[in-house]
Amino acid sequence: MYIRIMKKGVIFAAVCIALAAFSVSPLFAQESPRMVIQKIEQDGLDKLMKNRDNRSLVVAMASWCGPCREELPFLIRLHDKYNDKGLKIVGISVDIDGPETMQKIADKAKVNFPIYWTKVDMSEVYDIYAIPTIYLIKNGKIVEKIIGKQTEAFLDKRVGALLE
Repeated sequence: MYIRIMKKGVIFAAVCIALAAFSVSPLFAQESPRMVIQKIEQDGLDKLMKNRDNRSLVVAMASWCGPCREELPFLIRLHDKYNDKGLKIVGISVDIDGPETMQKIADKAKVNFPIYWTKVDMSEVYDIYAIPTIYLIKNGKIVEKIIGKQTEAFLDKRVGALLE
């Protein structure tokens, strides 16, 4: 009888340990909420670009743009590194087909910053003739416009200067 009780106790302890191990396992960890691309109109875009309350990196991008897709992991890491230091990163999708095409790219890359979709003619309003185009914004003013794909080290250096 004593041996039977001991076996049940050992089995119970093993089950508890296994459950505890699985509860902290990355396989069972909750993922961050999915970032959903929202539509933004001209006035919202203007407010975003002229926001005096933060320092921002705003990037114009498209799903069909290879350099834009290649730059996404850099932007995700910059967001992780500088979000708590006051940097706000925002993507603006200029896809003519709507937000769905960029949503697939954002989901695959696990983008952790907001992306908006606009049908505003960015070339006319914000002088964008190539993508990706990054605007560094400080106190509501564009302090730097960066055209084309950049290295992560270059972007990190520019963001560091923006936050000084």
